[in-house]
Amino acid sequence: MRLKAIVITSLLALTTLAPLSVATLNSAANAASKVTLKKYTVKMTKAHLPSAPNNGTDDYRCFLLDPKVTEDSIIRTVQFIPQRKDYVHHAIIFRVTEKDLPEAIAKDKSGTGWPCFGGSGLGGMFSTFVTSPWLSSWAPGRGKDVSPAGYGIPFKKGERFVLQVHYNLLAGHGAHLVTDQSKIVMEAIPAKGATVKQLHTELFPAPVELACPAGITGPLCDRKASLMDLAARTSQTTALEVTGIAALCGQNPFKPAPSLKSSCDKVITSNYNVIAAAPHMHLLGRTLKLILNPGTSGETTLLNVTNYNFDDQSATVLKKPVAVKAGDTIRVECTYDPTLRQKLPALRDLPARYITWGEGSSDEMCLGVIAATKS
Repeated sequence: MRLKAIVITSLLALTTLAPLSVATLNSAANAASKVTLKKYTVKMTKAHLPSAPNNGTDDYRCFLLDPKVTEDSIIRTVQFIPQRKDYVHHAIIFRVTEKDLPEAIAKDKSGTGWPCFGGSGLGGMFSTFVTSPWLSSWAPGRGKDVSPAGYGIPFKKGERFVLQVHYNLLAGHGAHLVTDQSKIVMEAIPAKGATVKQLHTELFPAPVELACPAGITGPLCDRKASLMDLAARTSQTTALEVTGIAALCGQNPFKPAPSLKSSCDKVITSNYNVIAAAPHMHLLGRTLKLILNPGTSGETTLLNVTNYNFDDQSATVLKKPVAVKAGDTIRVECTYDPTLRQKLPALRDLPARYITWGEGSSDEMCLGVIAATKS
């Protein structure tokens, strides 16, 4: 159970995390509101020079930001604006509640931030996403995160953000890195008198097991050596994620079978309506599907990405909401082309390796992301 909890907590931080923008749900959401929006703009206190630990190529850094909200509010839009788009792999914005604020202030050290592979790094492993919930996110292809008309996210007076930025040093291609000082722009309405519904996110991960292609050799083509390297350049919990995701998907975590295809069935435990869906893989991903109740008379394709593009991970809005009931099954399926590692400029100069699920840009993921409302 402890391993399962660690994996679930880590998955919520993806971002790989797999962050889902709802901007495409209703581009006219602001116009639909009769209440005047108040804009809050906040920038990273100090510029940060990305630096990857242990000869890695990824820097996950968290920063405490104060938007100085003076009244209980409902967030209508959030926009992350990266100063250095070339280096930013993704960003996640967490809400810091009163419980975690003292720890966040201590970690932030007057604006320098702290390393945070995974989540915000605040609270315990099992409580961080209760006390520091996810507000919004940015990835390539995303713009302003706009809640649809009638929806929003509560934000109390005096609360703050934790901005987690994943800097991908591979994107520099050997160029001289420069500092980044990104910012967040938030628009909100007063909570008093407001009536809204809330979107929530459902995540659907599957394990990744990609052996070195035929004819490609090297020390890291050994899975055990690759996992040890993964833990050294990201975090110790990453190896637990690899094992835990396999276990959650009903696969033997100790006897993984390399495959160009990844899949996982998840049994749903509550009722909700699917509004939109998005894919998340890294640079070797080719296709991703989300299927409701596969192999039954009620089989429904929620998402079918036939030519995955890492630079466009925008959400697809369903033509109409799809009801999902407790006891239903949703399957995520991904396919990969590991030979791209020897072809893509961002990867071809790296050592050959056995590739698993991992938070680095040179690792991989299989993650379907759903935006839903309670039914």
